[in-house]
Amino acid sequence: MENGMDDVKQRVGNDLNELREELGERTQEIRDAVGNYVNANPLAAVGIAFGVGYLLSGALFSRTTFKAAHLGARVAFGGLLKQLVTGIGPGLFMAMSGSSAKAGGNGNGNKSTQR
Repeated sequence: MENGMDDVKQRVGNDLNELREELGERTQEIRDAVGNYVNANPLAAVGIAFGVGYLLSGALFSRTTFKAAHLGARVAFGGLLKQLVTGIGPGLFMAMSGSSAKAGGNGNGNKSTQR
């Protein structure tokens, strides 16, 4: 019975050593990949680090984040509304003036009398 336990201990020990080696290799591959990315894109890496730190700090659900998101939404919605109005305004004006010209008018609501 003791021989069987020694064999199991040996196999578990070997499996753990293999797992540790594979984990070390994978960790080194990840470190190399992250290092290469940081060297190629330093500003993006700083931004990613800031964002991850912000999320991990729990500040995502703070009042400041809510206020910033609210302000951002207002700015985005205001810009969208402005684009919508500036895009529709000239088109609407052209459509109105174009429809009176098609009807034979002179733009002021009177029918043209020229022949």
